[in-house]
Amino acid sequence: MLALPGVILLIVFIYGRPQEWDERFESLPFLYLWLALAFMGMGLDLAMGKVRLKATPQLRWAIVVYSWCVLTLGFRNPGEFSEGFVSISVTFVLFFLIGHSPDGFKGFQKLAATVLIMGLFVAGVAIHQGFSSWQCLAMTQTIGGSRGEAGIPDGRSCERRVDCREGPGADPEVEYLCERVGLFKTTTINGRVRWRGVLQDPNELALTAGIVLPFSFAMFEQKRSFTRALMVFGSLLLIATAIILTQSRGGQLVFATVLGVYFVKKYGIRGAIFGAICAAPLMMLGGRGGGEADESANERTEILGEGLNIYRMFPLMGAGFRQFTEHHWLTAHNAYLLALSELGPLGMFAWTAMIYLTLKISLVALKRYEHGAQFAAIRAWSMAIMAGFCGMMVGIFFLSFTYHYVLWIYFGLAGALYSAIRSVDPNFSIRLEKRDVYRLILADLALVLVIVVLSKRA
Repeated sequence: MLALPGVILLIVFIYGRPQEWDERFESLPFLYLWLALAFMGMGLDLAMGKVRLKATPQLRWAIVVYSWCVLTLGFRNPGEFSEGFVSISVTFVLFFLIGHSPDGFKGFQKLAATVLIMGLFVAGVAIHQGFSSWQCLAMTQTIGGSRGEAGIPDGRSCERRVDCREGPGADPEVEYLCERVGLFKTTTINGRVRWRGVLQDPNELALTAGIVLPFSFAMFEQKRSFTRALMVFGSLLLIATAIILTQSRGGQLVFATVLGVYFVKKYGIRGAIFGAICAAPLMMLGGRGGGEADESANERTEILGEGLNIYRMFPLMGAGFRQFTEHHWLTAHNAYLLALSELGPLGMFAWTAMIYLTLKISLVALKRYEHGAQFAAIRAWSMAIMAGFCGMMVGIFFLSFTYHYVLWIYFGLAGALYSAIRSVDPNFSIRLEKRDVYRLILADLALVLVIVVLSKRA
C-alpha cells in the first residue's frame, strides 16, 4: 500500500508541528508535500489493483459537512473564503486519506500505532515541560508565527512575572511572562503544560493524550506479552501524569470516560472497579480549583448563551463556517454548539451523523464478532476505537473541536477499521437507517436542550 507512508507522515506532521519549533523547517511545505505523496501513493495503489476504493459509512456525511462549510462561508463572509476553504479542505482530505488508504488490518494497525506514538510523544514532552525550570519569556512581535506568540525564552530564571520585568537584563519596552520552558522550545501557559499548533491549548492536549490510551490496550489484547504489558502500564502512567500537569478538568473526564467505557464493556462490574481505581489518583490530583476555575466555568456558561443567540440570528443556515468569533470575542468552547450556531440544523445533523456512524461501526462489530478466536483483532480494535471516541465525545463538549484535525483523524481511523473488517467479512455493512435518523434527531434535540439548560445557569 503505497499511500500509507504519505498518510503516516501527514499524521506525524499534524501532531508534531516541526515547522513551529525549528525555524529551518518553516519554509518547507510539509503539509502539501505529504498530501501529494499520499495521493500519489493512492493513485498508484488503485492503478496497480492493490486496493479498491470503497466509501466508508461517514463519507457522504463528511461531503455534506464539507460542502455546507464552503457554502455558508462563501455566503456569509466572502472575504475570508480563500483561507477558510483551504482549512476545511485540508480537514476533509485528512479524513478521506486516513479512512480510505489502508486495505486490511495491517494498514489500519500502522495508522493506529502512529496515532498512539504521537499521542504518547506529546504527553512525554508535556511531562518534561511540567518539571522544567521557570524562565522569562519575551513576548516579541519581531518573530512571527506561533513561536513569537508563545514567547521567546531569554535565559533568565524567574519565580514571578515581576522578576522578568524588573530584573537585570530586562527590556522596558518588552512584555514578559514567567513560564516553564520544555523540549522543542515549548512553554507552559499560566503554569499549565501544552504542546504547539493545534494542541497549544492545555485542554486539547489533555483530550488528545487521553483518547489514545485504548490503543495500547488493543495492542496488548492482540499479543499478550510482558513487553506489551509494560507498554500499557507506561502509557497509563505517562498519559495520566500529562493530564494532571495540564490541570484540565475536561481531561480528567475524558480519562475517566475512556477507562470506564473500556473496562465496563469488557469486564463488567470488575472492570468498573478497576477503572475507578486507575482513574482515582488523576481525579484527586488533576484540575484547577479556586477562583480561576470558577471564572472559567462562568465564562463557558456565558458563551453557551451567546452561542444560542447566534443561532437564533441565523436559524436556517447558521452564522457560517468559522464565523462564531465574528459575533462574539471568544469561540464556543463546545463543539456541538459550534456546529449548530455556525452550520445550522442541517450542518449539525450531518456532523453528528459522522459521530453516530463512527460509534455504530464499533458497536455493530463488537456484537457481530463477539465470539471466535479469528475475530480477536476486530474485537480489540473495535473496543479501542469505541472507548477512545466516547472520551472524545465527552471532551469536545468543552472544546471547539467541530473541525479539529484530531477529531477528523479519528473519523478516518473508524473508517479505516470499517474497511479492514470488510476485507475479512465483505458482508459487514454500516449505514444510517431510518430508525438511526430518528435517534439522531432526538439526540441532537437533547444536546440542544442540555445546552439551553446549562446556559441558564449564567
